[in-house]
Amino acid sequence: MLTSSLLPKRLSSVNNDGDTIRTIVFSLADIEQTSMSQYLFALPVEAVEKAIVYPSDRAVLKDGIGMINLGDQILTIVDSRQKFASIDPDLDSSKFLILFHTQAGELCGLPIKEAPVLLDISHATIRSIPLAYREVNQLSFVSKMAIVPQEDNLEPLQILLLGFDRSSSSHLN
Repeated sequence: MLTSSLLPKRLSSVNNDGDTIRTIVFSLADIEQTSMSQYLFALPVEAVEKAIVYPSDRAVLKDGIGMINLGDQILTIVDSRQKFASIDPDLDSSKFLILFHTQAGELCGLPIKEAPVLLDISHATIRSIPLAYREVNQLSFVSKMAIVPQEDNLEPLQILLLGFDRSSSSHLN
């Protein structure tokens, strides 16, 4: 869950620090009863087009992939929650879609629980996730995470970094 200590960073717009990575941080809906509930997720801000309210006409998903009609285009919905839990489409509590560009440039949607937060993550907080852990926990799509300290002695945030590769973030690999 995004904490109130992150909320002031939502409107931050300038990243003058070369030692940080600008990200969009979010939580996934409906994974509260899984081992993944302790994690937040992040995408590089360059990959994100925008976040929108999830339309009431939900995508029909099969194995975490579906399509949705948004105005004049049809978008692929990539629902990573399917890796961690069985999601009943009738009980889906996703409220927003992050519209992001894949490495191939295709615009896709990712259902999320709450409005995302803009956060600069320090390179010093980024760690590699061991391959064995990723394989057991179905995390083959992520290799890095950030452990971000919080104010007021709160537990550090554990943020899985999505979409960070050698070409866009060579300092992470």
